Amino acid sequence: MNPLFLLSGMGMMAIALVAVVYWKRRSKVASALFFWGALAWVAGNVLKSIAAIPMSTIIGNVRALLPRYFSEPLLWLYIGLLTGIFECGATLGFAHIRRIRTVNWREAVGFGLGFGAIEAFLLGAYSFLVILLIILIPDKLPPELLQLATSAKASLLDIPIPIVERLVVVLLHAFSCVLIIYAVRTREWKWFWISFFYKTALDAIAGSIQITYGVQNLTTLGAWIVEMILLPFGIVGFWGLRTFRRRW
Repeated sequence: MNPLFLLSGMGMMAIALVAVVYWKRRSKVASALFFWGALAWVAGNVLKSIAAIPMSTIIGNVRALLPRYFSEPLLWLYIGLLTGIFECGATLGFAHIRRIRTVNWREAVGFGLGFGAIEAFLLGAYSFLVILLIILIPDKLPPELLQLATSAKASLLDIPIPIVERLVVVLLHAFSCVLIIYAVRTREWKWFWISFFYKTALDAIAGSIQITYGVQNLTTLGAWIVEMILLPFGIVGFWGLRTFRRRW
């Protein structure tokens, strides 16, 4: 495999580090806020992983009971709701901690960037390690891992795709967290529900690719089309963060 594919993982990790370092230097917020955000991500995703254990059984049962035109959208919603319930739910729980509930706008953004950056860094590290192992010791890796990696990395044009995706998702996470903290501060729960549906919608789209079409079946063009579909979520996140600076 071409060593250039290592750039995907490096770029994802760079997105995480640049987001945190840039905001730390610009806003002067305490490092603890980024840590709290990262801890909220860990809590939400541990719970989501536990809840997703019966996913394959649920998918099989739904497909057996319902026609495809109904079962597939229902399953996409199921994937999205796992994220909405557990990631937004974990953020809501952390937002009730007094240290988080009383933050200013800059600190709230720091919390959200911590939430998104830890995910981007871990995914980037995993991608980098897998590609490195494929380059160094391909004969010692499971065939399914080799097949997945080589099919997903068929073209050099695939390299920027996960980097663009992480940029979009970091902005989405940051805005989602700001909305939830603002909801707790003001007791205006519509902001929590906006965050919930915002995040659920993005992962429902991701779910449609994951369980219906198959990530391994995406061509380079198809993968870029998916990123263009997701890009508006990142634009909304960026715009929302700036808007809430005034609202705060």
